Amino acid sequence: MPKDRLVGELDEALWANYGDAGAGVVYERVEEYGEPEPGPDVRDLGLPDVVEKVLLKRGIERLYRFQYEAYKHVLDGRNVVISAGTGTGKTEAFFLPLVKRVAEERGRNPRALILYPTKALARDQLARFSEYEVFGSVGVSVYDGDTPRSLRPRIASNPTPFIITNPDMVHVGLVYSRHIRRFVSTAETAVFDELHVYEGVLGSHVHHLFRRVKATRGGPPQVVASSATIGNPREFAESLFDEEFVEVRGTAMRRGTVVHALVSAGAMSRLTIVSFLASFLAGRGLRFIAFVDSQQLAELLTNVLRSRHGLEVMVHRAGIPAEVRRRVESDLRDGRIQGVVSTPTLELGIDIGSLDSVILAAPPPSYTKYLQRAGRAGRRRRGYVFTVLGDDPVDSYYTGHPERFFEQEVPPSVIEPENEEVAKTHLVAFLLQRGRAAEGDLPKVWRSALRDLLSEGLVRIDRRGFVVPLFAEARSYLSAREGIRSPGPVVKLVDSGTGEVIGEREMPVALLELYPGSVYLYLGRPYRTVELDLSNLRARLERAGDVLEYYTRPLYTVDVADYEPLEERGSELGVPLVYAHVKLEVRVEGYVVRDAYSGALVESAHYAEPLVYRYPTRALAVKFEEFDELGFEGMIEAYHAVEHAIISAARVACGAGLGDMGGVSYPSGDVVFYDGSIGGSGLAKLLYSRFERAVDVAHSILSRCDCYDGCPRCVYSPYCGNNNRFLSRRKALYVLEKMVSERPAVRREPLEERYGEPYV
Repeated sequence: MPKDRLVGELDEALWANYGDAGAGVVYERVEEYGEPEPGPDVRDLGLPDVVEKVLLKRGIERLYRFQYEAYKHVLDGRNVVISAGTGTGKTEAFFLPLVKRVAEERGRNPRALILYPTKALARDQLARFSEYEVFGSVGVSVYDGDTPRSLRPRIASNPTPFIITNPDMVHVGLVYSRHIRRFVSTAETAVFDELHVYEGVLGSHVHHLFRRVKATRGGPPQVVASSATIGNPREFAESLFDEEFVEVRGTAMRRGTVVHALVSAGAMSRLTIVSFLASFLAGRGLRFIAFVDSQQLAELLTNVLRSRHGLEVMVHRAGIPAEVRRRVESDLRDGRIQGVVSTPTLELGIDIGSLDSVILAAPPPSYTKYLQRAGRAGRRRRGYVFTVLGDDPVDSYYTGHPERFFEQEVPPSVIEPENEEVAKTHLVAFLLQRGRAAEGDLPKVWRSALRDLLSEGLVRIDRRGFVVPLFAEARSYLSAREGIRSPGPVVKLVDSGTGEVIGEREMPVALLELYPGSVYLYLGRPYRTVELDLSNLRARLERAGDVLEYYTRPLYTVDVADYEPLEERGSELGVPLVYAHVKLEVRVEGYVVRDAYSGALVESAHYAEPLVYRYPTRALAVKFEEFDELGFEGMIEAYHAVEHAIISAARVACGAGLGDMGGVSYPSGDVVFYDGSIGGSGLAKLLYSRFERAVDVAHSILSRCDCYDGCPRCVYSPYCGNNNRFLSRRKALYVLEKMVSERPAVRREPLEERYGEPYV
């Protein structure tokens, strides 16, 4: 029986309503932590009087030990990465030494750029910085895309010592804004808060953007980075900025009391239990955020909570107008709504007031994200975090081992610095800013990207051998890539009734969500895709009523069209592993329609001509032993199921989200696990290094499942392009157990002699 009263009431309510289906609380953990280790008195730091008074007014009489350690390193001019728990004062750790430096030393302004990954977070932090009022009126300004154009010249002509901005603004500003170029050239320090956000494709962009910053300045600025949740702070910062760092670690735990509970959905759908949880909490006056990991699930859950439970809730996700997101944040903070359904957009430290509870519709992709999301509750009073475990492989794994959920390591954050698609964007931007460059002076990855830019007619080599941009073409190319959240093209979503652009989705995700006939949700309203024009990157949608009655899933295949090994190693399990650059061909051949609540198949549709898209990415290729005793069809079922199981296990071993990694398998035993992002995100590289750990988790998933030969708890996947056909849990387990027990020495390299149709 749960110890916490509210959790106990929830368990009883679940039993009363869904006890026959096995729903209920399966694990409870109470987290209670006090203050981090203390450091010196703030009156002994030599801070300006006004700063000292602000700190004392806020009840801060001493720094924590980790804050003081960071304070000294920053004053010494070192590159510093700070890792400490939510609410423990990382901001003061980097801001106080910078304030002291500005107060004591004269110099041109700005003295520091403070970069946040979102404009909302930047404005949220402005009030906190402005409390200090060290420099007369205000010593901090925000300069980003939301800064009124009438105000920008005033900030530029008389900049404050601190300028708050974001990487997107610097990316575009280095090309088109003399003000941004001046800020970058003048600032001695660049602060990157929420460092963990800069992993994957966004991190690859920041890596190349920082190359441009160094070129603009003629050398690197001092860099200070901070994060509440990151597994490899120094290593990650050094890979991101290509500079040496000193690491400062505070306590990883947040302050306050939070109750964590794992809730099994039993035989009920995850959507049903999450909806019940939200209604249960709202009925007791507790405000909540329900986190989901896909935009369409966020829209679906919002629709259900409004229409079936009568709750005042809003959706918060990328792809909706900024003013809508800001209104949602304000309504939640001021208590005008009962809750918000959010994708990871609200993971960051935006002030949404005193929030009571967090509902996680599924275990997040990584423990890092769990800690970030859990950190939104209980900042000012007792908080609750409920994680719903459904019937997918990872959830089943944690249902059987609930204690392991809270014993996870924080996985390393990774990027793919050699992502050529990202490099192309920044090389074009660099050439537009500079006008020309000697090829020999370019970094290696930029020289590789240069070949594509030449063939695409975006740059040329002049008579003196310099690389110069074709300005009209290069500007058009960059205008489509002004955002740095994705590496490739973006599809505009157009309401066919009004002609209004209502949103956008990046490729290749757009292909698997906006195929003709698909149901797409926007702000809780169902739309149907009428047309997807890949050549012009536009999808035409029409309204499909107000209540969602069904959903769709694509039928598609993925094939490896090109393959270039980059690294290879043997594994402890006897199979060869290759990390490779691949070109994938995606073919959407139709879709299935399922009932929105039962999941039952309604109908299947097939196109006369498939939609075809090719793109480059990075992948781990594995060659498994062929088992003739399984027969040809048996090997298809075995390797396809192994592929699904290891992709699920990558969520535990590598922190890979549901859509972050895909796979393709062949009857020949060749299996490819690829980054879902164009050009690569670094996750396939991480799986390459952690393959043995992933196999161990996959083996546990397959061996613990009590189904006959395949179900959602072991090998079925909502992302399967083959509609979860050609899968066998027993045959996959046979392959893994042979590999684990006999460790066969497989002689052939992956994809060397593949045969048969691909399965995904």
